Amino acid sequence: MKRIDNEKILDMIYDLADGAGMRIDEFMEQVEKQFGTEEAIPEGIPESIAEEIMQAREDKKRRRAEEKQIEADAEAENDVKKFRELFPGVSAEDIPDEVWEDAAKGISLPYAYALYKVMNEELAGYAESVNRKNSEKGARAYSDGSTEQAFTKEQVEKMSGKDVRKNYKGIINAMKSWRI
Repeated sequence: MKRIDNEKILDMIYDLADGAGMRIDEFMEQVEKQFGTEEAIPEGIPESIAEEIMQAREDKKRRRAEEKQIEADAEAENDVKKFRELFPGVSAEDIPDEVWEDAAKGISLPYAYALYKVMNEELAGYAESVNRKNSEKGARAYSDGSTEQAFTKEQVEKMSGKDVRKNYKGIINAMKSWRI
C-alpha cells in the first residue's frame, strides 16, 4: 500500500476545511471538539511517565496557543500602525462597521478601509455620471405646465440658428438658471 506523505494529508485537511466553508484554524477547532484532543499513550508505560507525557503535551499546546496569541497581537498592532500611517486623519469612530467586519474575517485593516474608500468613490462617481446623464435627458416642467427641455449654456452654444428658433422658449427659461 502506498504511504501518504504529510503534505498530501495537509492538502486534504485544507480541502475539507474549504469545503466546509471554514478557515483551517476554525476547522481544526471543530475537529478537536468533535473527536477530542487526547492523544494515545502507548501501553506498558508507567502511569507517572504517562502523566508527564500528557502534561508535556498540554504545556506544548498552551505554549503554541500563547505564541499564536502573541503573533496575532503583533499583527494587529502592525495593522493599526500601518493604518495610522496611511490614514492619519481617520479615527476608529470614522471606520464603518463593514470595514471592522472585514478586519475580523482576517483582512488587514488598512486594506479593508482602502477597499471601502475605493468602492465608495467608484459608486459615487457612477451615481454622479448617471445623475448627470439623466438630468441632461430629462424634461423640466415649467410653471406654465409645458415640458420643454432645459438646456445648458454649452448645448445652446453648439446649436444652429434653426435649433435656437425651434427651442427659443426653453432656452429663455433655461437661461434663468445659468450662472453668468
